[in-house]
Amino acid sequence: MSDLNSRIERASNLDEVVNRLGAGESPGVVVRSLGLDAIDLVATLARVGLADEGPALIQVRPRHPQLATGLTSDALKTLFPTSDRPSRLALSAGLLQILDFWDASHTAAQEADDQGESASAAYWHLIAHRREPDPGNAQYWARRVGRHPIHHALTESARPILEASADPNLRPGSPWSAAALIDLATRARPGTPQATLARRLQRLEMIKLLETSIERVTA
Repeated sequence: MSDLNSRIERASNLDEVVNRLGAGESPGVVVRSLGLDAIDLVATLARVGLADEGPALIQVRPRHPQLATGLTSDALKTLFPTSDRPSRLALSAGLLQILDFWDASHTAAQEADDQGESASAAYWHLIAHRREPDPGNAQYWARRVGRHPIHHALTESARPILEASADPNLRPGSPWSAAALIDLATRARPGTPQATLARRLQRLEMIKLLETSIERVTA
């Protein structure tokens, strides 16, 4: 289990974090008030969005609309004051996507990509279009992403999930394929085993990509 995944599982004070950010406190003030560090706060926010099987395969209305202003690049600067703006935009795109602020996430991912962020912005952009849903556009971004550094870890993390699912189109141990997940999410009907499988894989993908986004703002 990754360090971020462990932090997500251990995260507490979820309601207090949501309420404080929703009331307009900056992320920096919240961490100081609750005795957290910056990554603890990111993990807490991730847990809010990744509970159970994680976000739906197709965008839905955010459950916590009051959080939007606390997830912007400018707000995240209070957590990561020495980070550069493109890296903060990519992290913002990830948190906004996980918490179902689709439009804001898409805008942040596009802006980060335009500003040359190459570690995770394009991948968050891919996920946004997969959840839009616009599979053709998502496949374009999958080609832009190519073979991403998180794919090796995802190949191993996904193995037990794929072994349990016995999906004929996804073999345990095969190299992670963003394109294959787009196909699975596109054909999965709500309430089916395929939808459950796709959401579990999407949750893994989001956690690993969030790790990459955090690494850039803390570098």
